[in-house]
Amino acid sequence: MSEDIPKPTDSTISPAYEVYREAQQPIGLSFDAQRLKWALDGPLNRTIEVMQGIDYDANIATEPYCDQIASNTTWYPVSQSPLTEPKTSSVIVHIDILEDWEFQWLEMHRFCHDPEENGEDPDEFLFGELQDYDPDSDEVEEPHLLRCCGANRPRKKGETLLVKASGAFLTIHDYVSAVHPWLLGRREDIFGAEGDLKKNEPLAADTKLMISYGLPDQVNFETVEDWRKSMSVDTVKIDSADWRSSVF
Repeated sequence: MSEDIPKPTDSTISPAYEVYREAQQPIGLSFDAQRLKWALDGPLNRTIEVMQGIDYDANIATEPYCDQIASNTTWYPVSQSPLTEPKTSSVIVHIDILEDWEFQWLEMHRFCHDPEENGEDPDEFLFGELQDYDPDSDEVEEPHLLRCCGANRPRKKGETLLVKASGAFLTIHDYVSAVHPWLLGRREDIFGAEGDLKKNEPLAADTKLMISYGLPDQVNFETVEDWRKSMSVDTVKIDSADWRSSVF
């Protein structure tokens, strides 16, 4: 059963994003937050563009999120728009593919070698104990696969980032200015998780990924081509604010 959350006033701080979710109240990205064309590439002042609407159209020009002339930096007006509707004071951000990386890697490699049948070859595969073994999340069988096909197990790569509002509510700039450098710092892991897990081959270094965040707490990635398709006018999308399917 959903619970009513009092609406914040000008003198109060908005609730955290998780408060709305725990109360099963609808919440999603604001209209302005959905207008961002955001790439995982380079510093913040040159990696985001602002679309005229929430749909991608190659025939409609975008505008730079940052206008930098000499030492003067001006951020596009949407930077001060609320990230979500209704407004929030903070959000805990997850990188979905990194949280799932270890499990998917194990699914790909758990039957590549048998320590009893194949003997030992530490350069190619290695079995042993997990020093930080967690019975709630790790596989039961022992010994544990630590290395396979020349690559180490991507152990516990998932981590979260708490993004807090600089004022009464979380703005778009509060969010992107915290999340973008965090993602850049995880770029190598992201490329590894997005690559060929069976061959342990990351994405090519020159691959350009777009940041996709249908919900503010879940960050995902798409190639430029896939992002354009998913953001096109004819794409059927799920409206995260009211959980209904809509055609834009």
